[in-house]
Amino acid sequence: MTYEIKLKEGFFKTQVYYLTVGSGQIILTPQEHDDKDQVVINGDELQSVSIMSRNRTSPELEIVTSTNIYDGNLSAQIDLKKLAGDLDQEFGLKFVLQR
Repeated sequence: MTYEIKLKEGFFKTQVYYLTVGSGQIILTPQEHDDKDQVVINGDELQSVSIMSRNRTSPELEIVTSTNIYDGNLSAQIDLKKLAGDLDQEFGLKFVLQR
C-alpha cells in the first residue's frame, strides 16, 4: 500500500513523498518522481519505525535505520489504522504506535 507523507529535509523544509510498505521494505519516493532520489529501506537495515499521533491533526512518522533518521508528518487523509497494520505486519517488533 502507498501513503502520502511530508518528510523533513532540513530545518524548515519539507517535501512530499509516497511511502510504500511491502515485501519487507519501506520505499520513499518523492512526489516529483526521480528514481535516483528514491530511498529503499530493507528490513535488515531498519532499527525502528514509529507513528506518534498524540491527538494531532497530522501524526508524525519516524524511521530509524543504521545510517539515517527520516522524520515526517502523515497526511490527514491517511487511514492510520491501515498504515499501522501494514507496518506491524511487515516489521513486527520494530514498529511502535504511540497514541
